[in-house]
Amino acid sequence: AHYNGGDAVGDALEAVRDAIQKAKRFYFYDSRHVYRDKHIFFQTYCYSEQQDQFACIVLPPINEGGPLGLLLDYRSYSSGRQYFSHLIETRDGKHRARLMVKIKCTNTLIDPLDFRFHDVDGEDPPTGRHQACRPDGTWEDVSFVGFRYLCPEANNLEVIEGDIQSKQFLHRAEDWEIDFPSIVFAYKPDDGKALYNNVKVMSNYFGGIQSQCAVRTKFERQGNKDQYASNIASKINAKLSTIGDKAVSWTSECGEGRGGEDKLPWVGELPTMVVGVGMVHGMGYSSKSVVAASLCLDSGCMRLSHCCFVQKKSDTISDGVMKDIIKVSIRHYFIENKCNPERILFYRDGMSDGNFPKANAEITNIRAAVEEITGGYIPITFVICQSQQLGFRMVPSVLTKSGGKPDTNVPSGTVLECGSNSFYLIAQGGMKGTSKPVKYTVYLNENINPGNGHYGLTMQNLISCTNQMCWKYPSATKAVRELPAIKYAKRLGNQVLASLPCLEAGCHWFGKRSRLMCPAEDAGTEEEMRPYIEMRNAEGAIISPGHRQHNIVEMPFPSHLAA
Repeated sequence: AHYNGGDAVGDALEAVRDAIQKAKRFYFYDSRHVYRDKHIFFQTYCYSEQQDQFACIVLPPINEGGPLGLLLDYRSYSSGRQYFSHLIETRDGKHRARLMVKIKCTNTLIDPLDFRFHDVDGEDPPTGRHQACRPDGTWEDVSFVGFRYLCPEANNLEVIEGDIQSKQFLHRAEDWEIDFPSIVFAYKPDDGKALYNNVKVMSNYFGGIQSQCAVRTKFERQGNKDQYASNIASKINAKLSTIGDKAVSWTSECGEGRGGEDKLPWVGELPTMVVGVGMVHGMGYSSKSVVAASLCLDSGCMRLSHCCFVQKKSDTISDGVMKDIIKVSIRHYFIENKCNPERILFYRDGMSDGNFPKANAEITNIRAAVEEITGGYIPITFVICQSQQLGFRMVPSVLTKSGGKPDTNVPSGTVLECGSNSFYLIAQGGMKGTSKPVKYTVYLNENINPGNGHYGLTMQNLISCTNQMCWKYPSATKAVRELPAIKYAKRLGNQVLASLPCLEAGCHWFGKRSRLMCPAEDAGTEEEMRPYIEMRNAEGAIISPGHRQHNIVEMPFPSHLAA
């Protein structure tokens, strides 16, 4: 599908749907026989109704028009039913079997999940070889003989394809959530915001699929096209980061944190949940505000997960939204780190001086959510960030010349403390224009006192870790002005705000209809008046009628929290 300058929403929908369908035909159905010719299958992950994750391979239909099958990695689970992939019928009767790979020079059958085709780079024409995984995780070259069906319940009977009278899958793909595709590329003709926002609508709200945009006009006018491609690659690296690979673009030099991971000062000493929250408001007569939050999943604050909520227009975060932000953040943190946080560092953006007293209600809601989900107490540090209309500028006391002109910008990392609980920070060095500071005010600090051999969050420690966080924006090789957690939250909030008309109109997505429901202001309690996503199936019935999904960007797969 191509954007013709008309219906941006329809074009975006058609383009993303078309891309997904083409990818499914290629990877699932092996439409070009790439996998069949190499005697391998497409490997991915799938999830059960209980959200158990399995590595799996997707098996093409047995007969044309039939369903897809799955072969599951059974080794991490005690239940035997995950072992079998097929129900086969031979002249001896019916047997449950698992598809296996036969190789030369050994009587051992290889599990398809431990078998691959390794392409050899640099050869013309391109060639490759089969490899099998050893118990120690290394790979060795092998020669493929054929596929076998192993029947453990029939004295480990090995059945070849020619002896099978009929067969069927024991795990049909339609009964599982398949983690596919990982990302959709959108090549835009220009830098227009309308099409960009609608591509992100498909990605964030309906598909649950990462998207990466590239702009043709930007690429064509680049003097160094490799640099543009490198910038795109760094964004893709961040978006494809999963719980399994924990991919990051770079690390800091402060040493290793818990579990050998990269860490920031103070944050990496104990399990610490760093959350950045931003608010954006509709213009004019719009009656809605969007509250978005970003959670740092790792001690290096490089991998983030996100959540986003819509509320009645207000400068403060409503009780229900704040509680949901903390609940979602703790749940995501637990999925990633297998433990609850022991302390919380909360950055709140967009609060003016006159609204500081209203922070008390937000802190109360944070405590209530923590107690509800963990059953205990977690110390909180609540920092207010102010980046707009500060009416303040920092310049060096001695001007130096750069390129023949006086450099009126202070260097990156310049800090001006003002009082005992606030400071101005210029994290981003100004290459041109004027560097603008961000003011940080510590409204509450329950982590200031050291304990159990760990440092307390003093003002110097807070300044240090805040400045280093600004260097952890995954798609920039230099420091950014605002905290990445805040910057991503506001960016997501603006995308949602621009997409509200599309969300309220609804969208059909592969047999489901998603729509943002906005109850009337007199519909009842504050909780009953909160906007939520309603999903209906092809027959028009509400999916999960007893549950309201308030999080607009809820990811379907736990392994992709950092995407």
